[in-house]
Amino acid sequence: MNNIFKIYTTNCLFLFIGFFAYAQNDAQSILDRVSKKYSSFKTIKTDFVLIGTNNTEGAGYNEKGRVYLEPGSKKYKIETGEQAFISDGKTQWAIMKDIGEVQIANVDPNDKSVSPSNIFEFYKSGYRMTDKGSESADGQSLHVIELVPVDQNQNVTKIRMRINQSTDFIYDATISDKNGNEYTYKLSNIETNRQFSPGIFKFYKHNYPDLEIVDLR
Repeated sequence: MNNIFKIYTTNCLFLFIGFFAYAQNDAQSILDRVSKKYSSFKTIKTDFVLIGTNNTEGAGYNEKGRVYLEPGSKKYKIETGEQAFISDGKTQWAIMKDIGEVQIANVDPNDKSVSPSNIFEFYKSGYRMTDKGSESADGQSLHVIELVPVDQNQNVTKIRMRINQSTDFIYDATISDKNGNEYTYKLSNIETNRQFSPGIFKFYKHNYPDLEIVDLR
């Protein structure tokens, strides 16, 4: 009886490992399709809503913005009501009207944080991923992918992405952290291969004459 129990337990373990490997591979395949599609575009412009909640304190906020991207170049511009972030691939300018500053820093190639600027490719290293099946929202059928950081020292505990099954466009991404916070980026009005104005990924001081420049390089 003991041997039968061991065989049964071992078979269950193999079944679980096999299912996990299948779920991981399927999730990888879905995200690879998404990344391949987005990287095929010369430019991307999309609106987003950032919804933040703290499940411990019951606090939250809601912010709208717009992103301009050149996929693969690390060039982006993110605009919200009181802030903007611009990168030419080497330097990043954080424009914070609410505190009257522009902070200048070098782009960190090892930065693993998730934002609208890298939401299409951040998953490629440092995450275990699982296909969580399908859901529906706003009349769309969505793939659900869950990602967990390999490095347990990260503040992020889980990322949940939902992807339109027919277009391979990202619907939203929810980031959970160890402090009980959740941040959801929801994308909309995606436009591709649009001609951007020259200098869109550069900072021009004369556009912000009243802000203090803080150089952190």
